[in-house]
Amino acid sequence: MPRTMQYLLAAIGFVLLALLINFGVLDGSWRWDDSQILLHAHQFNWLQDFTNPEVWQQFSPANLTPLLILSFEVDLILFGLTPSMFYLHQLLALAAAAWMMFLCLKLWCRGGFAVLGGVLFLIGTPTLLVAQQLMTRHYAEGLVLALVALYGFVRFVRGGAVLWLVLALVSYALACMAKEVYVPLPLILLCIPDGTFAKRLRAAAPFFLLTLLYAIWRSWMLESVTGGYASTASFFSGAFIQQVVITFAGFPRLLGGGWWPVLTLAAVLVLVTYLYTKRHVPWRMLIVAAMVLLPLAPLVQSPGIVLADRYLLVVWAATSFAIAYMLSQVWQATTESMGWAGTGTVALTGLLALAAAVQGFSVRSALVAVGKEFDVQGQFLWQQDDSVAMIPSGNVVPAFWFVTGLRDFKQGLGLGSSPVTVVDDIYLQQSGVDQLYGWQQDCQCMVDISEQVPGRLAAYEDSLRPQAPLNLRYGYQGGYFTWQFGPYSDGQYHLVSDVIGVIPAPAAGQLRATLTDGAPFYIRYTSPEGWMTYSAQQRVVRDGPETAWSRE
Repeated sequence: MPRTMQYLLAAIGFVLLALLINFGVLDGSWRWDDSQILLHAHQFNWLQDFTNPEVWQQFSPANLTPLLILSFEVDLILFGLTPSMFYLHQLLALAAAAWMMFLCLKLWCRGGFAVLGGVLFLIGTPTLLVAQQLMTRHYAEGLVLALVALYGFVRFVRGGAVLWLVLALVSYALACMAKEVYVPLPLILLCIPDGTFAKRLRAAAPFFLLTLLYAIWRSWMLESVTGGYASTASFFSGAFIQQVVITFAGFPRLLGGGWWPVLTLAAVLVLVTYLYTKRHVPWRMLIVAAMVLLPLAPLVQSPGIVLADRYLLVVWAATSFAIAYMLSQVWQATTESMGWAGTGTVALTGLLALAAAVQGFSVRSALVAVGKEFDVQGQFLWQQDDSVAMIPSGNVVPAFWFVTGLRDFKQGLGLGSSPVTVVDDIYLQQSGVDQLYGWQQDCQCMVDISEQVPGRLAAYEDSLRPQAPLNLRYGYQGGYFTWQFGPYSDGQYHLVSDVIGVIPAPAAGQLRATLTDGAPFYIRYTSPEGWMTYSAQQRVVRDGPETAWSRE
């Protein structure tokens, strides 16, 4: 079969597989950060996100991902406010990533193993979850661009035209603009098994120059060169390094769930078989693994990596690529026979694929249920006005920027007001609402719960200790919110705001965040016995003096 036909059939196959296993997402609506991305795209010209630090930091002070905003803007221009088309774009991006993985593997592997790598990638938990979250598109599109850069680089090193190098450089630059995890790619390029090291180094020199330019641009656009939400100063502490090691060691469990021993055993045995047939130290593999894992370190402390979602997409892509590559090498080393190595590695790969798929579909079902909460409540916010009120569900309240973003986006389009949102009973007491709606899991719909208001207010009054001691100290400088609450060492503190939402917080901490200047909030303390007390209303003051408040 002609090579072009093979590539075309592979592309069609990956698109069909991506659509088949993710078809239900086409019924989804806006979720999580989607509304804030839409709002930002509506408020500002896309070019400002690449050139104006003040504009970009209104969206994120922690990460630099302007290609995400541009991608949404393109969809808005092409499809308007039609979420299904945004999701179709998302699925096509994932299929494109699988196809580019196939093309890259074909540089060193037989076609069947190249297909295997793309299929493994599509059925893994991170890929299935990224398909459900439009806000994670930059991970998918960045992966496509990084793989294009890899493919172009190899073709150039093998004696191809300089246009391959130009394509690789442009793709790498765009991948960096999509997501920071793709910045270390030049070190990975040095590890390809083609050409001499000197030749690879010469070819990679322009990439390292782009890396330097990226660092300069990033330092201009953000207040910190590193990513994540935690303070950079904490990265060098022993406790942080220990936390990173523990978190990374838990990745097999996140990727495989209850099947993680099978997943790990299969991957390790494939690796051992590969090393046995090659009989050399896998220094290239170790460097690639380090470049894939290190960009995740800033995320370990905050927000934490507790799910095999977008944060592990590149890890899973690298794992799928490595499995396919090693299997192909083992196959060739055993003279393409069905000897013990060939039979054993094929069987192990089957177990690995089964474990990955079972875990992926299981975790996705839980995420789909949460996504449904956002879909229904988002539609309620979009269709109703401020003559009614609603209580956001437990999964929406911690992501309250979804509510504020959708509300402001609707108002910005001139489509009227949105329902009053009651995030805590202190606001229910203040609002005096007559008609209140809430999310009901049984019907997966919003229902009128107005008759519950008197009972909720009575329970709130019974649990309230308005004179209980409480003290707080906080400040918001340089994009970091720093706080210390007391005097209690047990129980739970929450930041409660009808602008920010309800956020659990330890007694002391520091977090990089985007907070609306002047946003009102309370600090709520809930004791182990169940009683509560609130601070007086506070205000976010950007780059102002530290604020202290106490009640003895």
